[in-house]
Amino acid sequence: MEAKDIIKKLEEWLSPSLIDKWDKSGFQIGDSKNKVKGILLALDITNEVIDYAIKTNLNMIISHHPFIFSPLETITDKTYKGRLIKKIINHDLVIYNAHSNLDLVEGGVNDILSQKLGLKNPIPLRKVDLIKYKDSSIEYGYGRVGEIDPISLDDLIDKIKENLKASHLIVYGKSMEGISKIALCGGSGSDFIMDAKEKAAQVYITGDIKYHDSQLAYEEGIILIDATHYFTEKPVLNILKNYLLNIKDEIRIEVYDKMTFPFSLR
Repeated sequence: MEAKDIIKKLEEWLSPSLIDKWDKSGFQIGDSKNKVKGILLALDITNEVIDYAIKTNLNMIISHHPFIFSPLETITDKTYKGRLIKKIINHDLVIYNAHSNLDLVEGGVNDILSQKLGLKNPIPLRKVDLIKYKDSSIEYGYGRVGEIDPISLDDLIDKIKENLKASHLIVYGKSMEGISKIALCGGSGSDFIMDAKEKAAQVYITGDIKYHDSQLAYEEGIILIDATHYFTEKPVLNILKNYLLNIKDEIRIEVYDKMTFPFSLR
């Protein structure tokens, strides 16, 4: 199967019509007629991910985050992205990204996160208008908000760590019993703190929280949990894999779900 056929299959689910106007997603580097020997799924396109793909003979990489987002002024060996592009081209790899469309689509980042954390009747945290999309009967939006069986904050923290396989969380706010409504957004969702407030969520779970984000949430009476960008988005990689396995064309598919840069808690 050629890369263009994989892309066509992907876009039956992850329609380009779902790509938000600020985003830069889709087919970014490579030859669409390349015969795909194997696919590597990752959150990011990094040197480590590219090296793994080359080593394991996986010649198509599908990532969540766009490899090319801001305009490139140069492509040389003087920048890490220039070096990566050279390596990608030299090894004839195909690079494809699904970003905001994977956030918004049914069964994508936020629906899987909702399932992992046991939300009942989840709805979008902030709706978006996608008048060009083929199914206008569906409400699309970033994040989710819904009910859960009453739980204490301590037990909710344990649940998040267990179900997301998260090594650490940062929790902003005081302990609470009887939490029954939570909001969440995979990735970087600090822009939606007031949406969580307006929808009466007691807890908001997302990633990339800054100092003033936590201050705002505290003053608005919301417990804010930073479960990290990585841990809140990683679960969608296996959903992508399961979708692609339905192609049934003997293509090897692997998930690269490791952190691509070192960190430590000290």
